[in-house]
Amino acid sequence: MPRLKRRAWIAGLGVAGLIGLGVTIADAQTDEGPQGFDPLSTEEEATAVGLAQGSNPAETTGLGDEDVVLLVERHVEAKADEADGRRRADVYVYSYDDDRLTLTVVDTATGEADQSTVLANTQLPLVAEEADRAIELALADPGSASALATAYRQATGRELTDPATQLEVQALIFRADGNPAVSRAAADCGRHRCAQLMIQTPDDLLVNIFPVIDLSAERVASRTGDFA
Repeated sequence: MPRLKRRAWIAGLGVAGLIGLGVTIADAQTDEGPQGFDPLSTEEEATAVGLAQGSNPAETTGLGDEDVVLLVERHVEAKADEADGRRRADVYVYSYDDDRLTLTVVDTATGEADQSTVLANTQLPLVAEEADRAIELALADPGSASALATAYRQATGRELTDPATQLEVQALIFRADGNPAVSRAAADCGRHRCAQLMIQTPDDLLVNIFPVIDLSAERVASRTGDFA
C-alpha cells in the first residue's frame, strides 16, 4: 500500500500541559510575571521550544523538520542560580530524522541555549500527536485492521464499523528490551520510537489485541502484540 505521508509533530504544552503537571499559571505567578519557582509561562515555553527547534537564527541545534516536543518543564537550578532569579527551561525534542532525543536547556530571559545534550537509551512517554499517528497507522494497515476487527467481534459479538466511536485506545511507549520474544519487525523498538496500543470499548470491555507500531519506520511491527 502507498506510504502514508508523515506529518511534522509540534506539541507545545501550553496551559493544558501545565495543568496536567499539577500547576496553574494563575495560582503560581505574580502580577510582575513568573518568578523563582513559578511554572513556565506560555511565553517562556514558546521561547524555549522555538529555540530548541532551531527557529532562532542565532542558534542551530541540528534538529530536522520531523521533530516532536515531548516535554517542556522548568529547569531545576542550583541554589545560587535560584537566588539570582534565574529561570531556564528543559526542552526534550525527539528527532524522527535520526531517532535522537535531545535535551536543550534554554535561558528564558536571554533567549539563549545554555546546553544541548543527546540522551541515549531514554524514551519519554508518547504525546497526543504520536498516539494519534500510531492509531492511524494501525487502522491503515490491512492486516492490522483485520486482526482488530476479529478481536472486536470475539470480544463483543458485534462488527467493527466505526473505530472512532466503538473503540477507546491508549497508546503506551514500547521497548523491545522489555520483551525477549519480540518479532524481528519490533526488534528496533527502543532505538526507534514505538507505541503499543491498549484497546477497549466505551463500556470498558477489553479487546484482546495489543498492536505495536514503529513510529520511526511508520509501520506496524506486530499486529497482535503476541510475540510468543
